[in-house]
Amino acid sequence: MRQHIQDRDPLYTFLKVFVDWSVKSSYRKYQIEGLENIPADGSVIWSSNHTNALMDPMVLLSSSVQRKVFVARADIFKKKWARKALSFLRVMPIYRIRDGISAVKHNDESIAQATGVVLDGVPFVIYPEATHRPKHSLLKLSKGIFHIAESVIAHSPEGKPVYIQPIGIEYGDYFRFRSTVLVRFGKPIDVTAFMAGHQDDPEPVRLLKLRDLLTEKLAEQIVYIPDDDDYDAIWEYTKLKADNPDYFRKTISEIESAESCKLKGLLRIQAVDRHAVADALALRENDPDKAHELFKKVDAQRLWRIQNGISVYSIADEPGGFKLFLKCLVALLGLPYYLFSGVVGSIKWIPVLYILRGVKDDAFYNTARYGIRLGLAIPALIVWTLVYFLLFNWKIAAVLLLLSLPSFKFLYDYGNYFRRFISDVRWKLKKKRVPEKVL
Repeated sequence: MRQHIQDRDPLYTFLKVFVDWSVKSSYRKYQIEGLENIPADGSVIWSSNHTNALMDPMVLLSSSVQRKVFVARADIFKKKWARKALSFLRVMPIYRIRDGISAVKHNDESIAQATGVVLDGVPFVIYPEATHRPKHSLLKLSKGIFHIAESVIAHSPEGKPVYIQPIGIEYGDYFRFRSTVLVRFGKPIDVTAFMAGHQDDPEPVRLLKLRDLLTEKLAEQIVYIPDDDDYDAIWEYTKLKADNPDYFRKTISEIESAESCKLKGLLRIQAVDRHAVADALALRENDPDKAHELFKKVDAQRLWRIQNGISVYSIADEPGGFKLFLKCLVALLGLPYYLFSGVVGSIKWIPVLYILRGVKDDAFYNTARYGIRLGLAIPALIVWTLVYFLLFNWKIAAVLLLLSLPSFKFLYDYGNYFRRFISDVRWKLKKKRVPEKVL
């Protein structure tokens, strides 16, 4: 038994290898940036935005090999078996006002436990927004993370700094399986130096300044859009511009020239998205009336395309007739393996549909689907192996087994591709009916 939640555990280490594989294979592209920014000369608290329920900690868990301890809302620890399971998974409770005033008193214990984790050289991961929501924005940060930092400073050896590590998690789609995810580790905030530099400020003022600084640093790691009445229109405007090939090429060339570096993968997409958001916000600042009219048209088109089952990407990067023909050809070529994947993958997707029938919460559905898939991975492999080698000779059985291994991923990748193809066709047929096409 571990004496402390952060202690090494051979079983946990063994299982983490499997979990890491499962997390990374859940995304078509999984990219980590900025690991070199994690400080090695002090104690570190990891702070991340929170948009995707329990997938956020799973993504951060797999971002590096080092041990980590997470927090979760206290109400899920009520059952004895849940407490034991979560403790094994290195998750500890944190109490909120909504849990009751008496429950919040237990946070002193949580802060003491978190302090011990950080002083032991293990990153303590906390989501200071205190709840999740699928938006390119940030809620007001709670002060719990700063109280933990103050406690660690108070108990740290002299000369050993305490840092808060801002981390941004960016999903291509919050809840679609086999989407993309970018995890960015920003430059750490030296909380020890910050506190020393603001020691003349009253503690509430000092904490407010630190909260503003962390909010700023978190916003720098994501595509940040102010959460106001124009949010939906600005995000729609961003995708219409950023996914247009001409705008993308021109913008990424300007960004890479200015930064004297070659961006790669999802960083390139994020950089252009951020640039398009900046364009929209600049227009709103400099010409509010023009921006209001533009956003009104963008939002009207957004609602129209949703009603007609058309993706924003079909509008931003409209394929020509030949490209559409090639997409159709690829869809036809992939259809046989898609059907095969649907049959052999039924051992995974049928339980998902049955167990989660009636679930309306996309965040819970997404996380539960991952958990069910993780739990069925080994049983599915055993069933495939037994069936194939009992029914066929070993050569055919081996080929079928190899084809089955990536089948579940292909099932979703092909489904996403086909949905985009159908969306492209719909846009071709219906674009003349759009109320007022923009961009």
